[in-house]
Amino acid sequence: MGRYARFCFFFYSLVLSGNKLDAASSDFKNFDNDGKTIIVIDVSKALHITSDHFLSIAIDSDTIRWNWQGFDFSLKKLQNIAAALSPVYIRFGGTYADFLHFDPHGAKSALPSHWTQKKHEREETFDSGFFDLPFDINDANFTMSGGQWDNMTVFCDRVGWDIMFDLNLFYWKNGYWDPTNADLLLKYSSARGVKIPAFQLGNEPNAYKYNFNFSIESDVLVRDFRLLKYVLSSYPEYDSSALYGPDVTNLDRHGSSRNYLQGFLKAGGCHAVTEISIHHYYTSAKTATVEDFLNSTLLDSLGVNLNIAFNITVTECNFLKPIRMTETSSCYGGGAKGLSDAYVAGFMWLDKLGLAAKHRVTHVFRQTFYGGSYALIDDKLNPNPDYFLSVLYKRLVVGPVFDVLSSRARLRLYAHCVRKGFYNYPDGALVIYYLNLEDKPITFGSDQYLSGDSVDLFLLTPGDSMGLKSRFVKLNGVTLTMQGSELPSMPPRRHVGDVTVTAHSFGFMVISSADMHFCKIYHRSRVPF
Repeated sequence: MGRYARFCFFFYSLVLSGNKLDAASSDFKNFDNDGKTIIVIDVSKALHITSDHFLSIAIDSDTIRWNWQGFDFSLKKLQNIAAALSPVYIRFGGTYADFLHFDPHGAKSALPSHWTQKKHEREETFDSGFFDLPFDINDANFTMSGGQWDNMTVFCDRVGWDIMFDLNLFYWKNGYWDPTNADLLLKYSSARGVKIPAFQLGNEPNAYKYNFNFSIESDVLVRDFRLLKYVLSSYPEYDSSALYGPDVTNLDRHGSSRNYLQGFLKAGGCHAVTEISIHHYYTSAKTATVEDFLNSTLLDSLGVNLNIAFNITVTECNFLKPIRMTETSSCYGGGAKGLSDAYVAGFMWLDKLGLAAKHRVTHVFRQTFYGGSYALIDDKLNPNPDYFLSVLYKRLVVGPVFDVLSSRARLRLYAHCVRKGFYNYPDGALVIYYLNLEDKPITFGSDQYLSGDSVDLFLLTPGDSMGLKSRFVKLNGVTLTMQGSELPSMPPRRHVGDVTVTAHSFGFMVISSADMHFCKIYHRSRVPF
């Protein structure tokens, strides 16, 4: 098996070239009779190369509207929680981006006079792409003051977050987008040296007709993006900033999304934006069940969405335009309380990261860092289970992506190179992350020739007796909680021999001795190949 055998010593694995990978799946049954599971990893090529910013995050503009209620930028605990995810892009956007007015000298605007819902009820209303309640567009505008913007940008700079800001598309003058207010924000930011490496314009325009009873046609949006690019060109700090659009919602469920994306690209969108941006949610918060989070068919729906996006892009652009998911989570409608904020949410989140990487998505923006039941941290600034999963992903996963097959349909596996910095793994190390959707343990066997080698395990299981609905998560049997303002220690468990992963669990396995050729090239050059 040669040198590549070293990375799969505990799986009874086969290392095959790309043209043999599919054929090998038919032979899995011949290697599974001893009760141990095998996997096949194709290390002959990389499917994609993810960046350090691949896992990114979002905060809804509605949080600004509420003047960052409960979010204290000065807290050391919050700063440490945020910095542990760095490097990331932070997207400030969402529905209320199209109602945000910037006033350097303004105060926080009052809430609409007719609005009586509590904050948590509001959060469950406005992120689905198609609202369930009437929306009064005339009573939705609000002001972001210079002081609020300063607090946001200083915090981002301190914790290592790169800003992607979604500008208000609902400013119009003589049939064109009016960039006057955007220009005011740019001038204010430029004078203060604020870095804004990425911009968006509007949010989910395919849903405007349904939500607000008016439309902004896709060809008009292309024209508006060109105008934004022209405005940015007058600022040396932002002339090279990237643009992302059109932010259409689930392409598999909404014909309006597919039609809008096609129209946008036909009208010149292929060259008007840096990358195509889309949104994705698996299901509604109102109907979600525990079983949904373990449903492989529902998990596979992401791949359907991404295939539609790439097929439309290739057809209309005649080249492969990069795609990023600028807003995505488990359940639209603010997340399913007791599920999207619990241990079970990790199955959708980790699988989304794995599938998106295999489908060559450039970035995945988690909705949200703060706010709603799908947030990484709760309203008391305590981490939810997906936060610790995200931190581990950031510490372990980067670079070349490899194809993986398993003999078990409900064992989902992904493989990457290892990010070196935090745990000081060597250049050639490989990380495999898994989701065991089965209701029984799965055992991996040890290769007889390399029985002395070891693997680092990061095994994640429910944090208490609530099981899949637990609001806590254990790493290698130890519950993860903040230690005052500091993150807990998250060390691996060194292991030799057979590895058993429990039912309904997920985690990471690092093979330090893999000596992966692609990984060594990646880390030594950091130049895509």
